[in-house]
Amino acid sequence: MTIPTARAARIALSGYLLFLAWGFFAPVPDAPSGLVAWMSSTGDALGLPAALTEGSRMEFVANVLIVAPVPVLAAWSEVPLVRAWSWRDWTSVMFVGSATVELVQAFLLPARSATYVDIVANTAGGLLGAAAVHVVERLSVRDGRAFDRPGGRWLR
Repeated sequence: MTIPTARAARIALSGYLLFLAWGFFAPVPDAPSGLVAWMSSTGDALGLPAALTEGSRMEFVANVLIVAPVPVLAAWSEVPLVRAWSWRDWTSVMFVGSATVELVQAFLLPARSATYVDIVANTAGGLLGAAAVHVVERLSVRDGRAFDRPGGRWLR
């Protein structure tokens, strides 16, 4: 990956982490609730079954999708600390990070609701993002276009 691309990925990762922090630690859940409502109404408009567009299911999907870009952007950013992380490392980090967010919401943000389901969904999102990077790197190695990731453990 080129230096300008890695720099752009680092900037995008930084911005995205700030966006996540705003969403996770906002004192009131207006923005997250609004996203879930929009996803449900969009699913209804597309003709999805009502069982799939129900609020709690849409919230789970939103929590999975909202964190999935983090491992992808981190892989592209070529930050030395996370460069060598495998999908297992990312899953662990996302679990600990999600549990920390939920604990902060439970004890410091009374208007927010902390749930174990959010921990599971965010962890699954981290795994999804890390798995996507793993698959892309596997395919690129098979095609002879291996990523330049010395010390990387994505392929292990």
